[in-house]
Amino acid sequence: MGKISVMRVKWKIALGLYCVAVLYLSSLPAKELPDQTAMVPDKVLHMIEYALMGILAWGAFGIGGGRFPWGLLVFCVCFGIGDECLQDWLDQARDPDVWDAAADAAGAFIGLLLSMVFWKR
Repeated sequence: MGKISVMRVKWKIALGLYCVAVLYLSSLPAKELPDQTAMVPDKVLHMIEYALMGILAWGAFGIGGGRFPWGLLVFCVCFGIGDECLQDWLDQARDPDVWDAAADAAGAFIGLLLSMVFWKR
């Protein structure tokens, strides 16, 4: 396995662990989470969370070539929607929010775009 392949495997593992962490934290009841909204608005936190996911997805699967990785964006957006649906299904005093999913999508787009610009393949 070449150096690039080993790095891709590491990025894929990091992405997988990050996705598990997002789902775990989303499954916790709201009262068990620290209230960060006094310092940083909720939508900004969602954007940062999914920008990181976009960066990890680019590290794991980005191919370069100057074309936007729409498939990776679809993955991140679907993950965000699924995460919101999970919160509704678990009913842990957390409500799904369309605007949270929109902030997730915007964050993923920003993370992927930054990865394309600053991380040449």
